[in-house]
Amino acid sequence: MGYAGTLFDDAVSEVIGVMLMLSVTLIVVALVAVYATGAAGDTTQPIKADLIASGTMKDGDKYQVVFEHRAGDAFDTDQLAVSIGSREDPALHMILRNDDPRDRITCFDPEESIVQLGDRFKVYLGEYDDTDKRVTYRGEGEVLYTIPYGCHLTYRFVDRRTGAPISSGEFLIK
Repeated sequence: MGYAGTLFDDAVSEVIGVMLMLSVTLIVVALVAVYATGAAGDTTQPIKADLIASGTMKDGDKYQVVFEHRAGDAFDTDQLAVSIGSREDPALHMILRNDDPRDRITCFDPEESIVQLGDRFKVYLGEYDDTDKRVTYRGEGEVLYTIPYGCHLTYRFVDRRTGAPISSGEFLIK
């Protein structure tokens, strides 16, 4: 009997060893799958907001479009990029964001960069010229675009962190 008991104990320890090895293998495979699919990656939620053009303003020689934050999340102006295009001129396309030499998207209070629900903020389009009736957009000293008054511009705000679109619409240069 002593001999049969030893065989039984050896068989049980082999089964337990194989089960432990399988368990460790499955845990390692699960960890690799989680990281490979990005499930453990950045969980940044995109900005959700309703932003509409509510007017334009001329400040010195600056031509700015005023936007209203009508619904959704608060956000920092540095988190936005805005794509501007023209209905009349398909070649006109610019992307404005705050890493240019000049801040393109700003709050009315220069000390503030957070836009809360109900706030208004400005997007700088360029310098206006009332005699020639146009807005000139410059990049690093050179003229990149000239936008005539009466042009319909489209806009699309994008969350720079996630690349998700936020809001879009159209306004008239006047």
